[in-house]
Amino acid sequence: MLVRNAFENDFLEIVNRSREWADVVIEREAIYHVMTTHFRGTCFVAEDRGQMIGYLLGFRSQTYPDEAYMHLLQVNPAMRGHGIGRRMFNQFEATARGMGCKKIVAASRPQNKTAMAFYEGVGLKPVRTDNMIEVDGVLAIKDYNGPGKHVVLW
Repeated sequence: MLVRNAFENDFLEIVNRSREWADVVIEREAIYHVMTTHFRGTCFVAEDRGQMIGYLLGFRSQTYPDEAYMHLLQVNPAMRGHGIGRRMFNQFEATARGMGCKKIVAASRPQNKTAMAFYEGVGLKPVRTDNMIEVDGVLAIKDYNGPGKHVVLW
């Protein structure tokens, strides 16, 4: 397995894999293009025998330069449990630390138990605020991404 930086020409395959693997709400596809073009130093693709088996899209915060934000990490469902996500996360973390970041931030929907288990497994902790709501037994920040769009911030 190879983990490498993402490039602009990975954009369409990332769009196709996000649809195929479909365990996340598909975003405006332009975000994948923006990430692979302008933040490729902190975006990664995992490949096995030339096939994309995962990707991680992240960036260093311009507002909080000691923080890196992991926007999206996805692994082919048939390949989960083999350390692919962890390897991409470790590469992202090492790159972010090399840029001076001391903190990794991520967000997940409270219904996404897979993401939450992964984030806990790599050592991220949920953020608690005064504006919490319980969703499916999980504490989330109420309306974080808009009305009714509650999020667990890590």
